[in-house]
Amino acid sequence: MNGFLLSANTIMEANMNAKARTLPDIDLGLPGERANHLVVVAMSGGVDSSVVAGLVAHAGYQAVGITLQLYDHGAAIAKKGACCAGQDIHDARNVADELGVPHYVFDYESIFAESVIDDFVDTYLKGSTPIPCVRCNERVKFRNLLDAARSLGASCMATGHYVQRQMSDQGPLLFAGADHGRDQSYFLFNTTKEQLDYLRFPLGGFSKTETRAMAESMGLVVADKPDS
Repeated sequence: MNGFLLSANTIMEANMNAKARTLPDIDLGLPGERANHLVVVAMSGGVDSSVVAGLVAHAGYQAVGITLQLYDHGAAIAKKGACCAGQDIHDARNVADELGVPHYVFDYESIFAESVIDDFVDTYLKGSTPIPCVRCNERVKFRNLLDAARSLGASCMATGHYVQRQMSDQGPLLFAGADHGRDQSYFLFNTTKEQLDYLRFPLGGFSKTETRAMAESMGLVVADKPDS
């Protein structure tokens, strides 16, 4: 029986190592040893940010997942497809547990209401059609969350956006994602240079199909989760 258990454990370890070898090695462009760098991963509970967390950890960085609670502590708990609320928070926590990385939930409900919801209503009533995701990235994720990441001593923050960050003589520049069908550079058009210095987008060079394949390779519970 002991021999059987040993063989089973050996096979399991071999399978895990084989899966790890299929994952790309991402370089976040940070100086020195990777293990010395804390990297905050903005985890929404979807497949994209979950894969980013896995890639960051696989590359040898100290990955820490942060999920934002943006609205509704009650009714949205069982609601699927709600961004940064409900089931997504539970999914993010489960993925972090699978990957063995720390995970924290920050209550940004009041910040989100003031910076995004109230602004959307006011702008809409004036006859314009604002895009809430642009405002959320600009005023919440890339402002307050970046500040939180810095306060934790993180060297950078990684997200699951399909955009490419490339270095130039003027510093980092933002380009469309390699998967033009998933490109999200439009939502990040207002990202500042200071923010771009700190941000990383590991999925920028991959397609959605490749991302899901990586999620399956990692054995993540969200590998087949529909897009929100």
